[in-house]
Amino acid sequence: MNNLLKLKSSFFLIILILFSLGSAVQAFAESAIQCHCFTDRSYNSADRFASDEYVLASSFNSLLAKSFAIPKRQIVMIKMNEGVAQDDLLIGLKIAKITGVDIRKFLRLHKENNTWEKIISGLSQQETIKKDPLLEVIKAGMPVEEAGIRIVDEIIGELYKIKPEEINKLRMSGLNEKEMNLIFILAHAREQNPEVLVEQYKKQGRSWSEIAHNLGVEPDATGKLIIAYPEIPE
Repeated sequence: MNNLLKLKSSFFLIILILFSLGSAVQAFAESAIQCHCFTDRSYNSADRFASDEYVLASSFNSLLAKSFAIPKRQIVMIKMNEGVAQDDLLIGLKIAKITGVDIRKFLRLHKENNTWEKIISGLSQQETIKKDPLLEVIKAGMPVEEAGIRIVDEIIGELYKIKPEEINKLRMSGLNEKEMNLIFILAHAREQNPEVLVEQYKKQGRSWSEIAHNLGVEPDATGKLIIAYPEIPE
């Protein structure tokens, strides 16, 4: 009888330990998802590429905040806490801007396994949708990845007054939307030719944070330049 009692106690203790470990792992995973911290936020000449990820992500989030009139913090929280992919975020922001409806409604519908075609087709503002060619083609079934590219190219073109062929040329050269956004804000803020900045990165091997630093712009300042655009903060 005593052995049976000991066995039950040991079993209960093992279950308790496993449960505690599981809770700890879950808590760690949740904190990792919620964390949007970058350890390298300043340019370091000894590790020239260390803050590139930060400067590109931060400036791109500022671009979205500026273009869609939404707090930058909300952009970050949607990405990190809700795990929304960039292309889905862009489509949601686009629909929210055109319809005037909170983006969280569309993200919630999409999370419930509704396609973007279905979500757009179910909106009551169809006359408004028809006035936007890009939303019309998304409603017709454009792939999410292509829609994301089209939306980014559109907002970069509108904000910086860049022609579509110039944006396409940069994409064809291998640059992504975050890199193009950084190029255009640095070119504007420091009166530089975008092609010169591209050459510094692609041919001279400089990092993005190094290019910004050499122009007197530290990584944590690029986002502020975008939010203030076209003004240049002192």
